[in-house]
Amino acid sequence: MPKKKMPEKKPAAKQEPAKAPQGAFPEVMTVKQAAEYLQINDQVLYRYVRDGKVPVARMGTTIRFKKSVLDQWLETESWKSVGLQATPSGNLQRRITPSQPRLPMELD
Repeated sequence: MPKKKMPEKKPAAKQEPAKAPQGAFPEVMTVKQAAEYLQINDQVLYRYVRDGKVPVARMGTTIRFKKSVLDQWLETESWKSVGLQATPSGNLQRRITPSQPRLPMELD
């Protein structure tokens, strides 16, 4: 009598953690929530906080992020990356940066 062939076991598919649907982030977020919202690693966000690169509210040792403040910060940083800044009225203008002094050209 031939042996029954057992079906091969497939490795279990690695399940991704459930992502919050768009707009499901609370107004006040923890580090983990803010990192997920910004789509960066928690440790990267901690480094940004330590370096003062991201706006944060501290309550003792507790760190919280306000979603509306993060959105405004992202908007500002996006415009900075292309050399523009928003004025208080909401208009965009080119950032004025001090020019480098030019060295006289040497002629041979």
